[in-house]
Amino acid sequence: MTTGSKSKTPARKAAAKPKAPKPAHKKTATVKLVWRDVTCRVKHTPNYLSKGWSHIEIIVVSPKKAPLPITETGYRSHFLDEDLLKKGGGPVTFFLDWIEREAATKAWAKAEFKWRQGDLFAR
Repeated sequence: MTTGSKSKTPARKAAAKPKAPKPAHKKTATVKLVWRDVTCRVKHTPNYLSKGWSHIEIIVVSPKKAPLPITETGYRSHFLDEDLLKKGGGPVTFFLDWIEREAATKAWAKAEFKWRQGDLFAR
């Protein structure tokens, strides 16, 4: 009886598997946008979920906590087809057009007035 005997046959190397192509590197472009004294950062990442789909973001930089007609928190994320974004004039123009449409509403007029007026009792 032999225990612990090692096989004398050479170890076989596994066949090399072809490498899967790497996904396209996501390059994010960032641009500054100023709307009615509110400074924002607009980010655009093309081919985000898949080829042809973009991810755009708008972030309020200053004044802090300033509202926009398209977001109460100062941040908005949106996914859309790259062709629609191009037809809309790019991420900055797309957001500006969206903001202007929403800024024409009575709801925004009330919200903006309240924000600019301030709250004496807020902590």
